[in-house]
Amino acid sequence: MIVKTLNFESKDLGIDVNLLLTFDDQSIPGLYKTCHPSAFAVRKFGSDGQYRSSIVYRSQLAFTKVVVSRDVIQSASPAVPVDVGQSTILTKEGGTFHFSHPKTDPSVPKGNIQCTNNAPFKEDIGVGFIEKEGGVPKTTLVWSGIGHGHKVDTQFTPILRGYIVADYEENSLIKGQVEFDRSFEQNLADLEDETTWEITYDHSTGATSIDKK
Repeated sequence: MIVKTLNFESKDLGIDVNLLLTFDDQSIPGLYKTCHPSAFAVRKFGSDGQYRSSIVYRSQLAFTKVVVSRDVIQSASPAVPVDVGQSTILTKEGGTFHFSHPKTDPSVPKGNIQCTNNAPFKEDIGVGFIEKEGGVPKTTLVWSGIGHGHKVDTQFTPILRGYIVADYEENSLIKGQVEFDRSFEQNLADLEDETTWEITYDHSTGATSIDKK
């Protein structure tokens, strides 16, 4: 199991900023059409004083049955942990959703995880990861309107990107490519178990940077 902790810090930044962190670097057909990355984290760093905020990535993937309202994830339950090469089935009985116990499935493409919607109607299905043992999954990608008998069959690439943005809400769905400059990009699988990243602002250029300490 891979577990990575990233600490983001600033000191007397000189400007108030919002840092959007998202896993939007995915080779997924229909990205921004049927599948949308979530605003995984939105963290605020103030102009004056010291600020520190941490995020945790854990390589235990999960499928989630998400409820989305006004493009914001309101809930992600039930959920089921799933490993690469496994498949699960979403059903609905008596008004309650349920994921089947995941099983290794030779029909799942190499490197993928798979979920079949066996509920009667179209449903929104998420993919995310469980940040700590026994915890609730954090949804990072959402497939909208998956029909009965259709599948979410995908890989998850743990490339985290960071943008200095104006008005994103945490857990909201990102409907198109982020139109702000990217200040951070790392494949979390390649990092040390814990890293610290310093946010700085250059008054002469107006540029914000995020660099490893």
